[in-house]
Amino acid sequence: MSPESTKEQILDGFADQLLEYGYRGISLQTITEAAGIKRPSLYHHFPDGKEQIYEQVALRMIDEDIGRLESAMAVEGGLRKQLVALAMLHTDDARKAALDQRIYDATRYVSDETRTKVSSRYVEGLLAPVRNLMAAAIGDGMLRDVDPELLMQTFFGMSSAVQDIPEDVGMPAAQRGGNRPAAEVIAERVVDLFLEGASRRA
Repeated sequence: MSPESTKEQILDGFADQLLEYGYRGISLQTITEAAGIKRPSLYHHFPDGKEQIYEQVALRMIDEDIGRLESAMAVEGGLRKQLVALAMLHTDDARKAALDQRIYDATRYVSDETRTKVSSRYVEGLLAPVRNLMAAAIGDGMLRDVDPELLMQTFFGMSSAVQDIPEDVGMPAAQRGGNRPAAEVIAERVVDLFLEGASRRA
């Protein structure tokens, strides 16, 4: 097994444990056993142990999300098309959404340095581009002249409606009141509602 594949196995095992047990419930022993390595091998790849592994798992996921965000923002056809593509990013499977939440929750248990590194990558890579998109649309006269941060947060809040309700929460699917439209249809409706409220009036 190559050193790189061992490192990836450790990161994958840590992500699985983080998802299932949360940061404080992670067992490095279980991770090493699942990867078929000894504990010294884990510390060879991650000398600072648990927190360093968490940092790498968090940054790896954020970087994957940045790639998806950049693809969405590169969609041609104007602001509406870009916003629909951004809203569609909320169609992640339940596992990824839960892992995102676990990564966020874990920031309370790590050092200020790690929290700053993870949070800065998240803000700079995932929030700032959307805030800049809103600011550019304001500058072009397409959106109302309000705080771009407010527009971004409003858009994100509305976009959460695109995500399916997990089967294991809320009322049973049979009692939810009819068939749910396709995610892209919901994304388009959400964006139209957002633009109706946020567009600059003549």
